[in-house]
Amino acid sequence: MSTYVTLGSRVGSKNTGQVAQDKTGFNPGNWTVAFSPNDLNVNVPYFEVAHIVVNGQAGSSFSVYIDSIQWDANQNGFLNSWDPSVPLPLRPGQWLYFYWSNTVASGNPPSLVIWLRYDIDIPANRAAS
Repeated sequence: MSTYVTLGSRVGSKNTGQVAQDKTGFNPGNWTVAFSPNDLNVNVPYFEVAHIVVNGQAGSSFSVYIDSIQWDANQNGFLNSWDPSVPLPLRPGQWLYFYWSNTVASGNPPSLVIWLRYDIDIPANRAAS
């Protein structure tokens, strides 16, 4: 059985610096939300994104990537929340990207909040916490 410990939320917005015109080359001309390892700021070996709340331009969609590997795609990139039955797994050092379908020229940057947690019953996590 898992015992989850919250790591709190991280806000991705233009004001906090995670939302900008794509710089990765995977989503040219469009909005990209990028959480660097420093933005995530987690020190346990295994953690996960347990919940996401997104707000983007009406009619937009987005894809989710861990580093350069696609994790998911969502057709509703506006006023939506995501609570997957299988949370998004991450390790320290990984980047988390959200590639929005709307262009920067639209003037409507997306924003989102991710909620992180870890399982203290994983021996490596218990030793690190």
